[in-house]
Order: sequence, then structure tokens, then C-alpha cells
Amino acid sequence: MIKIEEIFENLKKLGLDKKEAEVFLEIIKNPGFNGSQIAKILGYPRTTVYQNLDILQKKGYVNSYLDKEITLYEANNLEDLLENCKKDVCSATNFLKNELTKIGVNGIQKQFYNLNSYSDIKEKFKYILKKAKNIVYINTNLDLIEFEKEFNYLKESNVRVVLFSFSDLNYTSMGLETYIRDSFNSKLTDTEKRIMVAVDSSYALIASNYEDHFGGTYSENKLLANIVMEHIKNDIHLMKLEEKYGKSINKTITLDF
Repeated sequence: MIKIEEIFENLKKLGLDKKEAEVFLEIIKNPGFNGSQIAKILGYPRTTVYQNLDILQKKGYVNSYLDKEITLYEANNLEDLLENCKKDVCSATNFLKNELTKIGVNGIQKQFYNLNSYSDIKEKFKYILKKAKNIVYINTNLDLIEFEKEFNYLKESNVRVVLFSFSDLNYTSMGLETYIRDSFNSKLTDTEKRIMVAVDSSYALIASNYEDHFGGTYSENKLLANIVMEHIKNDIHLMKLEEKYGKSINKTITLDF
């Protein structure tokens, strides 16, 4: 069974609008037809069909020839046509990938994006884990088991993953370098969830279920990523000081402003 609607959708992806796609499909079905014949089949005015035939010729989808002073149309070789389309799309994609990243850089920091549900947060968390090349810093009390696939991939890729938490978590089997400091935040309940992530000083994610609603912020702002990373590193440092000098060290530290 021919999937006409899917054909139209994919022709659209190649740059043809609905009428262009319809005219092109009729040319494939009826090679050697003229514009009037195609217009009669589609129920469009002849001027509309001829305009679209002209566009299709310029785009390289069809060609025309004269037979007894009547202009007839046929599709170009489909295999060659689609192969050329593939090359054009690949070329355009590679060009834009290189050139668009140059626009508006000039030291301007990237924007911040709201995450409005736990589903959004999970998807963005998976996204930045896949982006990791060197190191990931995480501060969370979320259950990370559902991200086991991503962590195993990082483990195989020799990406260092540092987890700090105020809850008793153990994910060493997934390759996470884990630091637990449960004494500092003993009042934290199971319903109060949060996560902070910094990846390669390039990506940052901060989220929680404040007032029973999960929300957060994602950014590729390097300043925020470094702030999150330093925050987690400082938590680990304080934990090590506490282990070395005793838990009362928190009471002896005073700040003068």
C-alpha cells in the first residue's frame, strides 16, 4: 500500500510545499502529461499548475519537452534526484553547523531555559550526560537508577562522575564517585527533591520540587556551570573537613561581613 500522506510529509522535508508535491506526484504517475491534464486531475487552475511546474523545473525535480508544439513534463531520474537531495541536505547541514555557531558569539553568554516538569528535567539531565567528555558534578537526592544506561555509558567512556549528596546513596556499581554528608541536612525529607549538575564547565542544570511542583533551569552559560561545579566541590571539601576535625566544626566557623 502506497503511503501517500507520508510521501507528502517527506517531500515537504525536502523543500516542496503541498501543491508542488501534489504536482510532482502526478508527474511521476503520468509522465508525458501537459499542465492542463494535470490541472484537470488535481482540480487546480491551470495557471497554478504551470507556476508549480516552473518551480519544480527550477528545483530540478522535473523537465519538459515539446511534442507537436505542446509542452509535456516528466520527472527526472528519481534515484539521481534523491541522491542529489541527500548530498545537498548534508552539505547544507554541515555548513550551517559550522557557520551558525559563529553568529553572535563574541563573548556573550548563552541564555537560561525554564524546565517546567519532572519529565523536562529528566530529559535535559539525560541530554547533558550524553554531552559529557571529561567530568560531571552532581548534587542530588533523586533516585538515579533510572539513569543507569547513561551512567554506564559514561563509565565506559572514562568520564569521571562525582556525586555529592545529603542522602545515603550508593551508585559505585555505575561508576559514580560518591560523597555522602547526611549530618548537615538531617531535616531533609523524602518529599523534598533537588538536583544540581555541572558538566565540563559548559552545561548546568538546577531543579527541585519546590511547593510540590518540579521546576528548574537549564543553561549552557559557562559562568553558571562553574558556579554549580564550585558549589559541589566546596560541599565535598566541607564534608572532608568534618570527617577530619569532627562534626562540631560547623559551629566553630563564623563569617564577618
